[in-house]
Amino acid sequence: MGKKINYFLRLTRLSDLSNAIRYAHLSRQIGNWMIMKPTELEQFQLKRLQEIVTHAYSSVELYHRKWREAGVTPADIKTLSDISKLPVITRDDFRQSSENDILSKHFKPYECYIVGTSGSSGSPLKMFVDKNKVLLDLAVNLPQQMAGHNPITIASGLRDFFLRKNIRFMSIIEDGLLSYESLYSRIFRQMKHTLVDSSRTPSEHISAINDKRPLCLMTYPSVLRNICLAIKAGESLTHQPKLIMFTAEVLDQPLRRTIKSIFHADLMDIYAATETGFMAAECTANDGRHVLAWKVIVELLDKNDQEVPQGESGRVVITDLFNKATPIIRYAGLGDYAKRKIEPCTCGSSLPRLAHIDGRFVDSVILPDGRIVHPYRLTQVLKEIPYIDKFQIRQEQANYIRVLLVKDATKDADKVSFARDSKLGQIILQRFDQVFAGQVKVDLEMVSDIPRRPGSHKFATVLSLVADDQR
Repeated sequence: MGKKINYFLRLTRLSDLSNAIRYAHLSRQIGNWMIMKPTELEQFQLKRLQEIVTHAYSSVELYHRKWREAGVTPADIKTLSDISKLPVITRDDFRQSSENDILSKHFKPYECYIVGTSGSSGSPLKMFVDKNKVLLDLAVNLPQQMAGHNPITIASGLRDFFLRKNIRFMSIIEDGLLSYESLYSRIFRQMKHTLVDSSRTPSEHISAINDKRPLCLMTYPSVLRNICLAIKAGESLTHQPKLIMFTAEVLDQPLRRTIKSIFHADLMDIYAATETGFMAAECTANDGRHVLAWKVIVELLDKNDQEVPQGESGRVVITDLFNKATPIIRYAGLGDYAKRKIEPCTCGSSLPRLAHIDGRFVDSVILPDGRIVHPYRLTQVLKEIPYIDKFQIRQEQANYIRVLLVKDATKDADKVSFARDSKLGQIILQRFDQVFAGQVKVDLEMVSDIPRRPGSHKFATVLSLVADDQR
């Protein structure tokens, strides 16, 4: 029995080593891709685009069906601008498709990793990611690459990987079984301790930072806001990360100033999504976000699916050039709007930039007893609840929350009720009661759509209307 266990452990270590070597090779390649000249980048994008379109058309039913209906084939993609011939794919296209419709025929489910969106956009989603794509995203060493350092060698890439177990990197991110961040620990067992559940209290987050002492910390702006409030209230911060990366939410200037008053780290705003991984990041000039254009193609489209004029805000439509398990091609499901920056960046990088991203709005909820509830813990209550298209959790009083629900467009949804005494209504209310420990009354309300904030294309999934001095 002991020999079998030792044999299994050796195989596991060999698998880890094999993945680490692949990680190191990708790290070196990425270093070179980051510094490609514009003409080289365009050629690289076109080659990857043609390959992924050909792959999706021949092996993914969702794309084969949509493109056949639109009368387009891979042979029509001769230039980068030809991407506009492909129909835009929506979140509903994925949500209303079966597993067999979105998984490439070249992959078995057990060969891939399933990831799921957090529901922060109001509409959860699941898809498949192949191992090569996961290793690629792990190898995107943003702090080093965006700082303009020399390309990573295989030796330094391996050293960086193995040093990660000594906690050079930590994420305070939604710790769901299907979260994109959990992929790293699913491939590399020694990465498990790098992920901290964002739904824990600010005190627990501060303790994790002090205990694990990361050089680099990645989290949500709302998490850092709560941490800063706790530190100002008397919590002790003994460790200072050198870099803090933010993702998933808008980092406004007042919050940036608050964080800088507590943390002495450099701040980097990251644009990422479960569907694609890292897409763009601030450089040292802090003037917009450089798109990782060798990895993704970002289009900004109007309501007619046409590219918006320069300087105007457009809907973000993304194409991932690497994931072959569930390809993401002309996908509009992120729900974000952005503007481009045209002038050259003072950092010297030729990668294209996004000037502004109208991202997801979320607020923290503070209960009558002063306890802070992270917004992603609330969105998890509605995750996996069927027939919900969109939702908004509104804290209208310290002890009262109203949940707005929009049904999806399926026929079965017409017969479903979310009333308090219905089966689904009771499940939702019981879950909220567990989170709020009986301190808050919750009402459920069916609506035709979710109201937007003034001047925004997006709606808040978690919105607190309670005045700051009452929170």
